[in-house]
Amino acid sequence: MCRVDLCLRPAPGPLFLVEVLPAGSVLTLLLAQGAKEVWVAPGPKVARLLGAELGEEALLLGEVEGFPPEGFHGRLSLVDLEGAEVREKRAILVAPLLNGSLLLEEKEVFLANLRNAKAALELARGLEGLTLRPAGAPEPLLSALVATGFFQRRLFPESPTTLASALLKAFPDPQEALFQSPEGQALHKEGRTEELARASLIGMDPVVPRLAETRFFPKEAFGLTQDRFAQRFVAWPA
Repeated sequence: MCRVDLCLRPAPGPLFLVEVLPAGSVLTLLLAQGAKEVWVAPGPKVARLLGAELGEEALLLGEVEGFPPEGFHGRLSLVDLEGAEVREKRAILVAPLLNGSLLLEEKEVFLANLRNAKAALELARGLEGLTLRPAGAPEPLLSALVATGFFQRRLFPESPTTLASALLKAFPDPQEALFQSPEGQALHKEGRTEELARASLIGMDPVVPRLAETRFFPKEAFGLTQDRFAQRFVAWPA
């Protein structure tokens, strides 16, 4: 039996963090296209610190109102990055919601979304005591909630109805769920509806991002307003 965590409580066992938009699908795509690793940073400053450390292999990706910050290589865009040469790159994503959806003590963490659903389901069926958590918890993203319901119903069809599985019934078409979500509407207003179509493709990417490291950035040492963390993901299977 799995647990669906909407409250951001420590997972007692393996955790599937579910995020489709905005960064989860991009992270999965990058690893599927051969990126060596993908870091998830809470903001541009931590991303630049990591970029300076990683050097020429670093690929900084993020956006503010649809545009990459100064000095970044691009935005969080499936359309822009699909087919891009990222092999052996060390990507750094500015993704505060994804970054804040994990607790420091959680170590056995995998990232799931619609694009890697086939590989994620294969992995999940071999795990015991699995927890599913939609990104943004305790105020989860609608797109992540619907995707969480997708995994819950396929892994544990007899489990009690949760908010996630109830929302899945309301949105049987994944692309419609993404379009109706606030994060999907934000992309639509920017004229980026094709991003939603790419993110809704089920089973396109044959990898599952696995948490490999969490890096601590103390505020005093790095001139930050508060202590920050960044997470490094690698591909499973490698």
